[in-house]
Amino acid sequence: MNFIAYPHSKSTQSHDSSRGATTIFRHAALFLLCCVFLTKPGLSDESRLKTGKALEKNLSANIEWDSVQAPLGDQLRNLQQQAEVAILLDRRIDPAQLITVQTESAPRVQVLKRISGTISEGAFCVTEHFAFVGRGDAAHRLPILIARNNDLANSLRKKTNATVSRSLAVSLDPSWEFLDEPRQILQRLAKLAGLTITNVEAIPHDVWAERRLPEMTFVEASTMILNQFDLTLKFATDKPEVTIVAIDPLESIEHRYVVGSSLKSAITAAWQSRAPDVSVKWVGSNAIVTTTLQQHALLNGILSDLQHADAGTGSTVKAPVKSIRSTNYQLKAERATLGELVNYFRTNKVPIDVADADSAETKRLLLEVVRLDTIAEPLPGTKFFPRIFGQHFSKVEVRDDRVILSRE
Repeated sequence: MNFIAYPHSKSTQSHDSSRGATTIFRHAALFLLCCVFLTKPGLSDESRLKTGKALEKNLSANIEWDSVQAPLGDQLRNLQQQAEVAILLDRRIDPAQLITVQTESAPRVQVLKRISGTISEGAFCVTEHFAFVGRGDAAHRLPILIARNNDLANSLRKKTNATVSRSLAVSLDPSWEFLDEPRQILQRLAKLAGLTITNVEAIPHDVWAERRLPEMTFVEASTMILNQFDLTLKFATDKPEVTIVAIDPLESIEHRYVVGSSLKSAITAAWQSRAPDVSVKWVGSNAIVTTTLQQHALLNGILSDLQHADAGTGSTVKAPVKSIRSTNYQLKAERATLGELVNYFRTNKVPIDVADADSAETKRLLLEVVRLDTIAEPLPGTKFFPRIFGQHFSKVEVRDDRVILSRE
């Protein structure tokens, strides 16, 4: 029988009394019943969810986390429950996937980082009102889109009457009920904000589980919802009206990054290494950057990695090693066996993990020959390694620090 360890935490802060030992459920039925009891959202959750400085404080508290093959969604809800911080999972990510996360004493935000790291190309971001977990592009661009849409909304406020101006600035309850449709949620929020949505049908049909959230503005709530469909808002210039449009990764946006003096030198080195063509204007320890949304997602991801570096790295923050995912690769060869390629990359400091490497099937597979002369130009790691290994392994997962090959 498989054993499932439910995620637990043990605070190292004196004010937190949750110091229980790891609980292991030997029966799946008991595990599921406990999940339903512990994670069902209640009406009182909303009033307890922290925002702003309180959110930052709760995410910085040290805990221990030990989960073995537990559902992703249940782990995030358990972390939310004890941190009292709203944690949203992108609709495109399967919450039922089983993941393992084990840490010693570490800030909750690092536990969140490790949980998001179990998702293929996963990442997270933290806004004033919630944390969001999803694919890297969606998570890292979300704070940029919220700031952009806030600027557009502020421009509209100056050109409309006082009633609409106040409605746009007020905080709303964005919570939704079981089986609510995103279209309905957006229409309700827009009405409360004094806005008209011209094309709500642009949102694909979907139904969502019940969700309690802290109050926030229309801009932050709607941007968070639409981002999960690769959509965003376009504000009219002279009337209280918005149109839903596709996110343009090449849109040029000016964004201000609050870096801080302790990270300025590390961020400067990391950004220059990973995005050498991007121009950065420093105002004290804040960086003002005008570039594409796609590049902003990269810059924001680097900043997030440094801000939430693993505990135990000391007070000095180092610039990260180049990400395998974004580094360009090209091989000057006609052909080689899969095993030779794996050894070549390992020798050149690109870790390649092969699942079930000792099995006869995998050993036979590594002897197969791959043609390399079809790759005529440099490709980023996210495309390069699937091109080489994808026809032979069922799964090719390209992470920032390694490539994982699996036959299943």
